[in-house]
Amino acid sequence: MAGQRVLVIEDQEDLAALYEQALTKEGYEVSKAYTGEEGFAVFEDNGADAVVLDMTLPEMHGVQTLQSIRKLNANVPVVVVTGETSGETRQQCERLGVQQYLSKPADYRDIVDALRGALSDPKTTTEEYQVVTLRLPSRIVKCLTAIDENIERAVELICEQKFK
Repeated sequence: MAGQRVLVIEDQEDLAALYEQALTKEGYEVSKAYTGEEGFAVFEDNGADAVVLDMTLPEMHGVQTLQSIRKLNANVPVVVVTGETSGETRQQCERLGVQQYLSKPADYRDIVDALRGALSDPKTTTEEYQVVTLRLPSRIVKCLTAIDENIERAVELICEQKFK
């Protein structure tokens, strides 16, 4: 954990400062951005070991920011902390491989625990990922989401069962 870099992308400056304080106390190096575009630029320039991301951001919505980050790095753990309650947004985040989706107001312990878990997940640290865009018939998407709401996990489960 010591020295791991976390990028916090949160438009509410007071919340960003509180996240920074809590994460710094836990030993993380924290950088902040207050808009989606700024967050992507910081990630593009400096990278990060993990990202804490809000969805309702000025200039670029959180999903667009996440898509941009995923184009640069498909492996970086992302924890979403948002007040946005849209099921569609949550599903998009799941499809883009977020490790946790926490609702605001989130307890700081939950954010720290989510980050710790995401950073210690062997799949995010040892396995190489590739972002793939697929056009699937709705019936296939429906079948996959019946297995798991996160389509990536559904495909993993199918592959693990098939190749045991």
